[in-house]
Amino acid sequence: METKSPNDDHCNSRLTEEIKELTVPSYPTPGRLTIIALTCSISGFLSGLDQTILATAIPQITNDFHTLNGIAWWTSSYLLTSATFQLVYGRCNTLFPVKFVYMSANALFALGSLICTVAPNSVALIAGRAIAGVGVAGIMSGNVLIIAASAPLARRASLTGMMFAFLGLASLVGPFIGGVLTDRATWRWCFGINLPISAMVIASTALFVNTPLPPRAQTMTLSEKIRHFNVPGTALLTLSFFCLIFALQRGASDSWRDHAVIALLVLFVVLFAAFGLWTYMSGQGIEPPLRYRDVWFTSIYAGCVSGGMFVPITYMPVWFQAVIGASAIRSGVMITPLIAAFVAMSIISGVTTEHVSYYNPAMLLGVVLSAVGGGLMATLKPLATQSMWVGYQMLYGFGAGAGVPPPMLVIQTVLPEEDIPMGVAIVSLSQMLWSAVVVAIAQPIFEGELKSALRHKLPGINIETQINAGARELAKTYPPEQLETVISAYSDAIVKVFHITVALSCVAFPCALLIRWKSMTSKTDAATPGEQESEKVRP
Repeated sequence: METKSPNDDHCNSRLTEEIKELTVPSYPTPGRLTIIALTCSISGFLSGLDQTILATAIPQITNDFHTLNGIAWWTSSYLLTSATFQLVYGRCNTLFPVKFVYMSANALFALGSLICTVAPNSVALIAGRAIAGVGVAGIMSGNVLIIAASAPLARRASLTGMMFAFLGLASLVGPFIGGVLTDRATWRWCFGINLPISAMVIASTALFVNTPLPPRAQTMTLSEKIRHFNVPGTALLTLSFFCLIFALQRGASDSWRDHAVIALLVLFVVLFAAFGLWTYMSGQGIEPPLRYRDVWFTSIYAGCVSGGMFVPITYMPVWFQAVIGASAIRSGVMITPLIAAFVAMSIISGVTTEHVSYYNPAMLLGVVLSAVGGGLMATLKPLATQSMWVGYQMLYGFGAGAGVPPPMLVIQTVLPEEDIPMGVAIVSLSQMLWSAVVVAIAQPIFEGELKSALRHKLPGINIETQINAGARELAKTYPPEQLETVISAYSDAIVKVFHITVALSCVAFPCALLIRWKSMTSKTDAATPGEQESEKVRP
């Protein structure tokens, strides 16, 4: 029988230590890490600001462009591109250094902001928002990956918390800043302020961030990298959802029997089927995270909660300005209870979830409060008291704050480590895409209800001319004897849209119930093959 010498044990020990030294990444110094964290936080702040700063500027933009038709596209074009490019950036970050992908994303965001700043009409504004959305798609995932490459796992929670704090702060001050800029200068500065800050983010990333080339990409040829981009698949997916949203808008505002609407819906089905066929024929197959049932339920839940939140954020400022007669600045202040409650509950929910080690309670509480809060907002009338619209907004904000963060925790808990990046991309895709579709549905519902009410109550007026005059300062557009009727019509049309939020919360509730209860502290670095197989969706 062979015996093991002490020298063998010593050699094995030294080999193990050398392997550890090679595999353990080197992290930046504390000072450099602080700069990196601030850079990611500021970039995330701009992304969050761009989602809410437009809310209080929309009425003035409708006045300047003399149209209400673009409201949905000013928001949904941004959400659509930021959604459909999530998976593209996920692949880019596996093929190239995250640092350069992140800098490119910030440059695209700045380009889109520049186009919005100088936009001469609604079409140019929509184009700029779409380009900015492409950049934001890379910024959101890039922030997470840069922090992961710059700090050990034990430090990432606090750094990620700081990024969410900046994002929440942006959501809180966005409507107020938008109102101030609109009333004191011009709504164009809502986009112009992004340019110098984006330049500083790009410069800081170039100087301080270091993300090595992913190991898999080091052995790939250029042709292999190009094939992994899946450009045809992305184009088919983007065009298919473009047709869907356009059809939803036109169908609700005109007629679902319109030939153009039917053609758009058919084209959506054809393009989406072509996307599926291309995915199958190209050999890429289904993304590994989609083999887990919890990822499906989590994606639907995340889409419902995030999509539902965009409705009150977009239309509550319109209600304040059209119904109460608030200025853009004041409407930004008046929506603060919703955003402040969201920020506060996001922090409370995160701390509580970390303490109990389960994400499920926060998800269930979130959809219940969101449904109740959304339902109460749908009862608002022109004579509603301040305590009513403040309380209703806070209740909904608490629900959204509890429900929005947990989906990312679910993904990090139930998936193996190697599938988490794509899992996060899929959930982000669901959040942004559902938001784009919801906003596109809300706009025709609002317009349809408003036109119907005005035709019924004021049969003699020119509906199209009056609506295209904008939703702000109605007293200057309508004579005193019609003003009360018009304000009532606007209020009823806006609160009808809040039923979408209630419906989505009701859909999210069973999804939250079906997500497994799995302790966040029990997860090992990698699930065993048996565990992974038991958690996958059965054919």
